[in-house]
Amino acid sequence: MITPRMLADELGVTDRTIRRWLHAMGWQVTPYAYFRLTEAEAEKVRAYGRDRLARRARY
Repeated sequence: MITPRMLADELGVTDRTIRRWLHAMGWQVTPYAYFRLTEAEAEKVRAYGRDRLARRARY
């Protein structure tokens, strides 16, 4: 399983940015639960892209 922190390190953004994006996409259904992503889910985050996530974090 992959965590937001692992993805953040890979993409060069903060783990908070990853978690906020996951929340915005509706991926978190249980409040206060830990995010654990499968490889396929992590690939969707990677496909969204580092540049878009970095731009999103500025606002």
